[in-house]
Formats: sequence, C-alpha cells, structure tokens
Amino acid sequence: MELGNKIKSLRLAAKMTQEELAAKLDVSSQAVSKWETNASTPDIYTLPKLSVIFGVTIDELFDLTVDDKLKRIENMFMQEGALSDQTFQDTKVFLFDQLESYPVKGRIEGLIARLYHLRMEYDSEIVSKYARECMEKLPSDMESNAEWLLQKAEGAASTDYNVRNHNKTILFYKKRIEQAPEVTRNYLELMDNLLADHRTKEAWDVLDRYRKLKDSSEIRSRIYELRISFCEGDPAKSDECAKALLAGYSDDYLALFELGGYYADRCNYEKALMLFERSYEAETKPRYVDALQAEAVIYEILGDFDKAAKVQERVIMNLKDEWNTDEGAAIDRALAEIDRLRNMSTTG
Repeated sequence: MELGNKIKSLRLAAKMTQEELAAKLDVSSQAVSKWETNASTPDIYTLPKLSVIFGVTIDELFDLTVDDKLKRIENMFMQEGALSDQTFQDTKVFLFDQLESYPVKGRIEGLIARLYHLRMEYDSEIVSKYARECMEKLPSDMESNAEWLLQKAEGAASTDYNVRNHNKTILFYKKRIEQAPEVTRNYLELMDNLLADHRTKEAWDVLDRYRKLKDSSEIRSRIYELRISFCEGDPAKSDECAKALLAGYSDDYLALFELGGYYADRCNYEKALMLFERSYEAETKPRYVDALQAEAVIYEILGDFDKAAKVQERVIMNLKDEWNTDEGAAIDRALAEIDRLRNMSTTG
C-alpha cells in the first residue's frame, strides 16, 4: 500500500476528516488531500507527528515488508554505535515475533545474536571504564570485584583454568563437524579454540581431517601447521613453516596477515609491521582494516602512540574512500582511539 493510501486508511479508521488531520499537523487540508492521492508526500518532519496521531510506528506508515525491516536492522547493526533502550526493545520485540514464522531458518536467530552482541559490546565498554576507575580510586578494595569485572569486560587473561579454558566452545564445534562435516569453517574455528587451550595433539588431528575436505584451502592448511608448531614450542619447525608460507604465497594478503601475527607473537615487531603493511597493500579494494588495526596495536606496544594514532587516521581514510562510510560506529571507534592515543602521547 502506498503511503498516501495508508494515511487515508488510518484517517478513516480514526473517523477524522482531512480538515481535522490538517489542523493537528498545522498544514492545509489541500496538503492532506495531495498526500492521499499520492500527488505529493509528507516531509520527513511530519512523519513522526503522523505516527503519534494514528498510534503506529513510522515503519507501519510505509507498510514495509518483513524483509524490508530485516534489511534495515542489518544496516543499523553496520552503522549504529550504542543503541537506545527504545531501539533495542523495539528491535528485540520485532525479531522475536518473527522467530517461529520467518521461512529462512537461522536468519532471525543470527540477527537476535547480533542485536544482543551489539548491546553487550557497548555495555562492556562501560563496565571496563568504571571497573578501571574503581580500581584506581580504591586500589586495596576487594569487595567490588572490579578485577573480575574488568576481566569479563575486556576478555583479559585469567590464572584459573576453569575460567580460561574453551572446552564448551570446543565441544560445540566438534558437534557441528559431526553434523555438517563438509563445512570447512567449523574445522578452523575448532582448531583456533584448541590452540587457545594448547591442545595441539587434537589440533593436528583436526588439521588432518580438514586437509581431506574437497573445499579445504592449502594456504589455510599451511597457516595452521605454522600455528600448531608454534603452540607446541618448536621454534625451528614453526620458522621453517613461516619461511615456506612466505616463499609460496608472497603476494597473498591472508598469508601475509597470518605471518604478521606469527612474528608479532614472537615479539619480532619490526618484521610483523612489514608483513601487516604488505598484507594491506596486497588486498583487493575495498580492503578490510584488520592489518592496519594490528599495526596500531604494535606501535602502541612499542610506546609510539603518535604512529599508532596515524594508523587510526588511515583506518578512517579507508572507511571513507573504500567503503563510502563518513559516519557510524567504525568511524566513531577510530576517532575515539585517536583521542586516547594522542592523550597518552602527551601524558606519558
């Protein structure tokens, strides 16, 4: 239904004349008449007033389909920072309403997970901020559990095995592999979590299974051979794997990125920076900013906050030039990082 027809339908349902609606909106009755015949449309500032008068949402005024609304939600996830309580609640109610009826199974579940993750991400920033302030102002306090809160908010390391292990996630991916053995991504995620727990023997077994898959990647196979060898504490073997990977895939952005991570883990930051930069240059536009973010982290580790801030400026340039993004959460995060790094440069 076109917007004009929707306005007319709602006006008649409310038993209201064109003149009465015009008076409530402070417009002429001729304007309302033109809307209802689709000769013109209300301006953007009138839409919220119409929604209040008729007791409907702006989305309902436009009679958007479910798929239209889902697409808008996906776009919101890409652009928005912290969601208002009302936006979160409205989105949650709509998604849960679609949970059982939407024909494509799994899509709504994925959006619900992203909705809650977005809120969790920004709530975690608040937890981190105030847990840090608590620890600074009450350094001897043990009652607030600020250290534990900081650990949970930032994913910080824990001394407790029962806290830091990833067995729950490992069991999930093992089950996924048994249920869908052809999905290659599950093998990679399983190896990542096994390596986080130093369960290298199992990781080798998973790598062997991965290599036998029709859609397996030789580059990724070599990357995980490198990572498992490094995790086992065999620097000679892992260095050999790294050299072979670089020799065979010197122009592949993924191989270069993973090699950058390997040398960063070995605290060879100069080589890591070179490889991350090569990875960024090798990627086809529009490029992701992961390699740049890695460079910024290394410069901060080295105490060169000015260079770290300049890399974040490159992140913003990338988002603007290659992704046509002038505003939104990604830009806001990069700007916040620049402010933080420049403040550290002047104070430290």
